[in-house]
Amino acid sequence: MKRGEAGTAETELRFAAELSAAQLSAQASPELESKFVRSAPLDELQAKMLQNEKMAALGRMVSGIAHELNNPLTAIMGYAQLLLSHGLRQDQLVEARRVFEEAERASRIVKNLLYFAREEKPERTRVDVNEIVERALALRSYELRVQNVAVERELAPDLPRVMADAHQLQQAILNLVVNAEQALVLSRGKGTISIRTRATSTARIVLEVADDGPGVPDEIASRIFEPFFTTKPPGIGTGLGLSIVYGIVQQHEGEVTVVNGANGGAKFVIELPVVAGSAVEARGSASRGAVWMLRVPPRRILVVEDEPTIAQLVVDVLEQEGHQVDAVLDSQEGLTRISIADYDLVICDLRMPRMDGPAFYDSLVRSGSRLAEQIVFITGDTLAPRTAQFLRQMGLPFLAKPFLVQELLLVVNRKLRAANVAKRVGLETDVKTEKARTMSRKA
Repeated sequence: MKRGEAGTAETELRFAAELSAAQLSAQASPELESKFVRSAPLDELQAKMLQNEKMAALGRMVSGIAHELNNPLTAIMGYAQLLLSHGLRQDQLVEARRVFEEAERASRIVKNLLYFAREEKPERTRVDVNEIVERALALRSYELRVQNVAVERELAPDLPRVMADAHQLQQAILNLVVNAEQALVLSRGKGTISIRTRATSTARIVLEVADDGPGVPDEIASRIFEPFFTTKPPGIGTGLGLSIVYGIVQQHEGEVTVVNGANGGAKFVIELPVVAGSAVEARGSASRGAVWMLRVPPRRILVVEDEPTIAQLVVDVLEQEGHQVDAVLDSQEGLTRISIADYDLVICDLRMPRMDGPAFYDSLVRSGSRLAEQIVFITGDTLAPRTAQFLRQMGLPFLAKPFLVQELLLVVNRKLRAANVAKRVGLETDVKTEKARTMSRKA
């Protein structure tokens, strides 16, 4: 490489590194931007950019693994529920319940991993901060346990909702928890993290993450939210965690501060504005317990699912309800079955080889099939932008893997009942129209 070319390449690399640093610094504090970009060494910026790329690649890998795990977890949870409904002996009942509970626990971990690894533009909705706290703690529960770090929760049960991007808030909370964990482990090898939420009288909620570690020295408190600023040894942390927290909170029109507790330790305090007219929604769903009573007359249903175990699970569950169910492992074969048989409902996987769910749906629409209105999708990919956009635009019902047997029955029964109502209204309209024609002819 010639000297001039080398100089140009170095200039371009420096510009890219400085631009990345400026973007990160602007998230934290605009006044830090010029100072940070001018002083940060080039090799440090290059290393941080490489780390960011590695983390992005890791996120994609985790997302793929999580999707693959959803299929066997769906089958394990589903068949465990079927066993629980078969009148087992007490010892068998205990064992079957244990299988289901552990599979459900694994499904929550997978869901959190998918949520953490998603690549999607920020989207603000009404969210429950308590729920996000629990999700973040679930992601870190194993590491906290093996590091001898206990977690104390004091979450206000009547906490109002906030308008926020749930993924970003989870990231901020997770960063605070990891920061506290590292401070405790480095200082004395154990400790306690306390997390508290409460509402204020000024239409804001407060989230506090505190630890009983060494606290934050006064001389560095003013710099603690700067990008790449860290007091930890090399190899522990990136120096970005708290600056990301600051940027996320600022984007949500909130404030984050740090103080030292009266009895030692650091306490990070996040304040966020409450959604106007926010009311706490009741947790849980009464419909889950009632789903078994909301049965419909037996119908003919087609299952299109390329995972044989999941396809058979859906068949077994629906046949127990008296439905006649056919299953195919290929979407093209599904279209062939629809062309020669009369089905009342189609349950279709979204991600399949050859022809995926959206293409399958488009084929039904183009052919004018009434089943385009009588379709339920199942997917382990609800957080992918393309999947979310398709489901949102089409307004179609779906089940997220791994789903409960009750959830499958609920969505199937709702769809079949709605079709029955529509059919009855159509028949009544036809009868009225025929009567009107008869009266007209007599007149």
